[in-house]
Amino acid sequence: MFPKLVFSDIDGTLLNSSHQITFKTKKAILRMVAAGSKFIPVSARMPAAILPVIEVLGLKMPFVAYNGALICDESNQELNSLTLSTEMAKEICQDVENNYPELVWNVYYADFWLATGADHYWIKNEESVVGLKATRCRSAEEIAKLTAVHKLLLMGPAQKVDQYLPLLKTKYHQLAINQSAPHLIEITANRVEKSQAVLWMMNYYQAVLGETVAFGDNFNDLGMLKVVGNGYVMGNAPQELKTMDFKQTLDNNHDGIAQVLNHLFK
Repeated sequence: MFPKLVFSDIDGTLLNSSHQITFKTKKAILRMVAAGSKFIPVSARMPAAILPVIEVLGLKMPFVAYNGALICDESNQELNSLTLSTEMAKEICQDVENNYPELVWNVYYADFWLATGADHYWIKNEESVVGLKATRCRSAEEIAKLTAVHKLLLMGPAQKVDQYLPLLKTKYHQLAINQSAPHLIEITANRVEKSQAVLWMMNYYQAVLGETVAFGDNFNDLGMLKVVGNGYVMGNAPQELKTMDFKQTLDNNHDGIAQVLNHLFK
């Protein structure tokens, strides 16, 4: 029986190290969709940074943005949304400005991306990766212009991230706070997690456990990999993740997703 739903992280999983979908992976995804299955990207990215990836495939498909804070259908219409208040987001960003100036903040809501005004390396690097430009702000006060917040992203030197992370988790224990890379801290509403979004989608599309597959390469994919029928860890994942009780495939530069899909849909 073919999987009904196939979930995939984007960066480091669906995309190779050049931030592209390889020909073999694209071909394997098109083949599974033609067989009647759904391929669902699940990412920390904002919608505007997910849609170009989907367009490369030439398909319309549902997707999960902001690690599960926003779920959209094939037409990019909102199905589910979990937000935190602009006041709380502003408070955190002001704390960063006052006490951790080595870190830079980014605030997202739907397709709005606000970032600290400094022309900082970390923001320019993020703009290069996702192919979008942030709206630069003079201060965290400008966050109030947003209706709500789907995600905060703090970026900076790994040492400073390691220092700030436990303080954040202690002070804002009611939020979901994760270190998605050595230089990144992602902050969302309390119930936001890739696993929650995947379970929501499984219920929405009436898929049972054995009809679901997921691919991921990092610790923020862990929950998603646990709740599906078959979770696959990419070969480029951290060693600690690869020692867990998941199936493994090749890395993102050697068509790890295609290897599995070609076997499942042969």
